[in-house]
Amino acid sequence: MCQDKNDTGETVIIPFKFDYYPLTKLALINCEKHPDEHYLGFEPQYIDDEAAGYRVIAYRHDGYVDVYDEPQLNDENDDSFDVTGKGLCERVKTDITNATFEKTDGRIHISFQFTDKYGRKITANISENSCKKTNGINLLAPIGSATENPSYLPVFFLYEFDFVRKHKTNIHVSIDGKEMKVDKFPWPLPKDFQWRYYTRFSDDCQIIEFAKASTEVLEEYTLNGNGSLTLGQITCHFSTDKKLKKMALNRGRHPFTAEFKEGIPDIRKLSDGSSYDDTFILHAEPAMGTISGRYSIVRKGDKVNLELVPEKGWEAVPNSRFTKMMFSKKSLFCTWPKTYRYMQTIDLTTLETSSRWERVKQ
Repeated sequence: MCQDKNDTGETVIIPFKFDYYPLTKLALINCEKHPDEHYLGFEPQYIDDEAAGYRVIAYRHDGYVDVYDEPQLNDENDDSFDVTGKGLCERVKTDITNATFEKTDGRIHISFQFTDKYGRKITANISENSCKKTNGINLLAPIGSATENPSYLPVFFLYEFDFVRKHKTNIHVSIDGKEMKVDKFPWPLPKDFQWRYYTRFSDDCQIIEFAKASTEVLEEYTLNGNGSLTLGQITCHFSTDKKLKKMALNRGRHPFTAEFKEGIPDIRKLSDGSSYDDTFILHAEPAMGTISGRYSIVRKGDKVNLELVPEKGWEAVPNSRFTKMMFSKKSLFCTWPKTYRYMQTIDLTTLETSSRWERVKQ
């Protein structure tokens, strides 16, 4: 934790935070129509951390995932996979060779090779060769829509997301020497006048794990003279009456901000029996749209209960006829955040807190 100098001596409490995860590239390669005996598809990822490297998530028939990490990756946080299908089955360290994830002149090139836990060699090679223009999509990935027991709100922004083109593309996926059939685009229409595979990718990802569920003791922090403080990846800004107004990311290529309209008050100063209601908004680059909703705080005796619901979902910014159709207000892409609810209880005598997320019916 890093705190600013020129402290005012006044302390504040931050009820929840968010984490930036340095996953900067990902692709989804589906073989669900003609699956392997164990896996339905693969998700290669590039982790741009101090010990950078590749990971491949293998999607299983039972809804869980197996995760294959390069040996140098130092990420041991299994909770990150709580929002991936039903969650993690097994995590394996392995060498991933012939790994490529690059876009050159608008054409994507992805390749990897590794041996899975069943002793089989898995190989993928995707290389676009078309010179026709393709327009990327700014997307909030609906990864949280299938999660049964989330431990955070997965704000996975994918910039310039796109589907792999069919024309002039070399695409091969094999398991133990058997060539797999990659799924076709599920809708009978072209994108940008070009036919597509269902394989999709983004080489510019911004992954935010918002308000992780936890059981811990909250810390008291001292504000600086500007009414702000820095906690690792986050800079928090407060109003003159010490309400938390904004939490801003200070890492990565893109901005990310959580804003609270009236501000989260100091929970220690709430009177017994009082309640507080306000709205919030999460946003990154303007082209990515916003996630918004409401939150409430209620004090009963020495306990404070906080509830947060992204009830307005994701408000997209369509930039084409295709995205206008894709991101209708009732689409899964825009509505899945509405099914998330965050609940937190804080004991004012000890500052012990317990929080969790749950899925709610619409």
